[in-house]
Amino acid sequence: MMSRSAPSVAAARGEGASAPASLARRSVVAAGAGNALEFYDFAIFASLTPVISQLFFPSGDPLAAILSTLALFAVGFVMRPVGAIVFGRLADRHGRRIPLAVAVLIMGVSTVLIGVMPTYAEAGVVAPLLLCVARLLQGLSVGGEFGTSASFLVEHAPPHRRGLYGSYAFFSSTAGSVIGAFVVLVLTISMSTEALHGWGWRVPFLLGFPLLVIGLYLRYRIAESPEFEQVKAENARSASPLRTLFAEHGRAFLTVIGICVGFNIAASTVQAFVLTYIRSVIGLSAVEALTTVVIATTVGVAMVPVFGHLSDRYGRKPVLVLACVLTVLLAYPSLLVIGLQGFGPALLGQLILWVPVAAFGGAIPALFAELFPTQVRASGFGIGYGFGSAIFAGSAPFVATLLIDLTGYTLAPAWYMTAAGLVTLTVVVFSASVARRPAAAT
Repeated sequence: MMSRSAPSVAAARGEGASAPASLARRSVVAAGAGNALEFYDFAIFASLTPVISQLFFPSGDPLAAILSTLALFAVGFVMRPVGAIVFGRLADRHGRRIPLAVAVLIMGVSTVLIGVMPTYAEAGVVAPLLLCVARLLQGLSVGGEFGTSASFLVEHAPPHRRGLYGSYAFFSSTAGSVIGAFVVLVLTISMSTEALHGWGWRVPFLLGFPLLVIGLYLRYRIAESPEFEQVKAENARSASPLRTLFAEHGRAFLTVIGICVGFNIAASTVQAFVLTYIRSVIGLSAVEALTTVVIATTVGVAMVPVFGHLSDRYGRKPVLVLACVLTVLLAYPSLLVIGLQGFGPALLGQLILWVPVAAFGGAIPALFAELFPTQVRASGFGIGYGFGSAIFAGSAPFVATLLIDLTGYTLAPAWYMTAAGLVTLTVVVFSASVARRPAAAT
């Protein structure tokens, strides 16, 4: 009886299995590549928003304007949590491989559809309606991707490398965004405005088809998580992951959302708000602004595995405390440097802000995975992060812009980041669940 119970408990907590080194490496590469492809598809839409808005949402049509607003709202604030709920339950009931493959399929198909759909001039109000549907599908896919892929990566890791393996979830997703922004930058530099608006904008979306094939191939070949396989073999899966999550792990779920406050607001500021900020407030050209973003994000994402490794060596909590403190200390200086104007200050200011964001991104995936047992891990991680990103990441650019408008002070967004960093610091310091398990638990 004892020999049966011991491995069951270990499997339930995700401590009883790890993949062989070669298999784990292949799975990390495959999952990370698929993750990068997912966020490449999502990023090219964001980078091409000024072009797409003119082609699909002409200001003279009120109905088109309403559809534009609904599309942005649905994707940013509704579909990510919905995707996390749908894919998280699927991952906890049937394994990580199926939702990972389905997520990349949905993202690839919806991206290619955007590349071939007619514009408003060609199809009238049908065009923004089709675009809205495609964006809903993209939001659903992204919502289910991060929590499942990060859980998958951590479950393939040796116990003393969970932070490093988990960090590849944020590393690969941000790398995909960099690639998408770089593709758009190349098109912007190499094409005339007429060509870009005429047909060039479709190119990055149509590239989604070969990337879809690659992503499906890679994810089809990955092995199932050894921890999920152990839970499945012992018939220890939860019949209702959502009910189990909220009945037994509510505190861990709230901890995830609390940590998302500082992380999502800082990350959304540097990844979404800064590009608009340095164009509208600082006055850099579109090419200069996008170039600084690509360079800064490339350097920033390279720091993520470093902090993942540090979280393995020193623990998740110290790295998260460092991330919070740096957010508080560097928010104001980063925007102050950007405000000096010019290409160099814009780049340097972003690099400063990327340090705490990289620290968050390096430690959070493993920590969030470790907060939940295997049976509800994808749901707890994905839904908590989905709601956190919907509430805080989605609203961060709006709040930052509103603060500038209300105060007339261009550095006002730093107040918001500072407050968010203090909130998350409080959660990290006083939450017992953050330090419940050592970084190298076995």
